[in-house]
Amino acid sequence: MAVLRFHVPPEHALLTLADASGGLSALFDFDKHTAHHVAWLAEAAEAFGEAISTDDDEIKDARAIANSQTETVRALRTEIAELAADAEAQLPDGVSYDVPIVTAQPLPTLPDTLGPRELLHVEKSFKRGMATHLLAATESLGPLAERMATFEDEECRQLAERIAAFVVAVRGGG
Repeated sequence: MAVLRFHVPPEHALLTLADASGGLSALFDFDKHTAHHVAWLAEAAEAFGEAISTDDDEIKDARAIANSQTETVRALRTEIAELAADAEAQLPDGVSYDVPIVTAQPLPTLPDTLGPRELLHVEKSFKRGMATHLLAATESLGPLAERMATFEDEECRQLAERIAAFVVAVRGGG
C-alpha cells in the first residue's frame, strides 16, 4: 500500500480530484503560455541585438515579479499534483475518475514577423493569457481550498492555506 501525504475523506475524494485537476490544468497552461511568449520575445531581442536594453529598472522589476510568480506557481503545482494522486488513491470503491487529470489549452499563434505592431500584439497576448490562466486556476482552487480547510488532516489544511493565499494574491485582497 502506498504512503499518502494527504488524507482526503473518501466522500470528498472525487470532488477534490476534480478541483485539483482543473487547477493543475490551468497552472500548467500558465507555465506553457509564459514559456511560449518568452521564447518569442527572446528571438525578438536577439534580432534587435543591442537595441533592447535589459538594464532598464522596469524590465528588471518585471522579470523579478515574473520569476517569483513562476516559482510560486510551480511549487504549488507540485503539491496539488501530489494531492490529486492521493485523492485518486482514496476514491471510494466503485468510483473512478476517467478524464485526464491535466488537459491543455492550445497556445496562441504569435507573429512570424517583427515590428512595433507585432511586439504590441505579443505583449497583449502575454498579459491576457497570464490573467486568463491564473483566474481559471482560482476557479477550481478557491473551492478546493475551502473544502480542504475542513478536513481533519493537517497536511490538507496547510496546503489549503497556501492555496487560499495564492487565490487571494491572484484575485486581490478585497
